[in-house]
Amino acid sequence: MSLATPLAERRAHLARKLGAIARLVGHLEFSRRRLSYPLVSIDGLDELELESVSALIERFGKLQDLLGGVFREIVILSGEDASDMNDVLARVEKIGVLASADDWRSLRALRNLGAHNYDDNDAAKTAFVNESARQAAILVEVASRVAAYCHEKLCIEAI
Repeated sequence: MSLATPLAERRAHLARKLGAIARLVGHLEFSRRRLSYPLVSIDGLDELELESVSALIERFGKLQDLLGGVFREIVILSGEDASDMNDVLARVEKIGVLASADDWRSLRALRNLGAHNYDDNDAAKTAFVNESARQAAILVEVASRVAAYCHEKLCIEAI
């Protein structure tokens, strides 16, 4: 039986999420370094290269999802309502975690495209993968700002 307060449990949960973000950033960066982007064609890749592309897309999506959940946690721990994602994005933009809520929405749209992309067109697939690799750098920057904010303002470290 836990004697921790709900607030302490929420803070511990955020610390675990921050640890997961740190690990996922490392995995995403590894996947992004495996190939030289921008790619010319997906259809010309061998199986190992395709596996690297697949890992990049999966890790991009997971990191984007995880960061969105952490945004809610930050807002809740700041004592504010986090029931509307638009309000959450506006708040994390205001505190400097996000450069732009609209840019975050674009990242979300790209993540959704990756989760449901069944296009057989090589040019479209290649453009999507190249954009994902390019935008991965933005996710990594956001993850860094999230960690810094949690450390400086909430006194929460990744575990």
